[in-house]
Amino acid sequence: MRVLAIIGSPAAGGRSTAAARAVLDGARAAGADTEVLELSGAAGPEHAVAALDRADGAVFAAPVYRARAAYPLKSFLDAVPRGMWGETAAPLQGKACAVALTGAGWHHFLAVDDLRGVLAGFFAAQVLSPGLYLPQNAFADRERLLGDAADLAGAHGAALVDLVRAVRDSTALGALRPLA
Repeated sequence: MRVLAIIGSPAAGGRSTAAARAVLDGARAAGADTEVLELSGAAGPEHAVAALDRADGAVFAAPVYRARAAYPLKSFLDAVPRGMWGETAAPLQGKACAVALTGAGWHHFLAVDDLRGVLAGFFAAQVLSPGLYLPQNAFADRERLLGDAADLAGAHGAALVDLVRAVRDSTALGALRPLA
């Protein structure tokens, strides 16, 4: 099983990458192979879409600016096909996904709902709830989460692996289609 973290931050590294890596630590502990793809350094959306298509599960991580996930993630999702209106691919349809967003404080935690709604409704992905939002005070520095936050992120990774298995074992979950 392969779990891909897609980091939608304008710059590589930083808190969103640290959050995604902590989720992947939990996924690895639960038996998954993991990979990190930073959109800021990606060769282009085609490369990232192909990596997403090969993955069994995905973690979408980004900082929150003005109550939304940062633009690189939005731009990437705009390039992901949905299998609708003549598109021949739908790499997110029926895929187990997790959301890990970061921000300065708790005032933007509802951005998780926005991204979860896009993934579930627009792409027909199966999205782990409740999602993960980590404010600045959950980090020791830009690269390390504090104990409780790291434990929670790891639990999300383990739960994502469970969700990947459940989705993979269900014909019905994979057959659901995006909303119009």
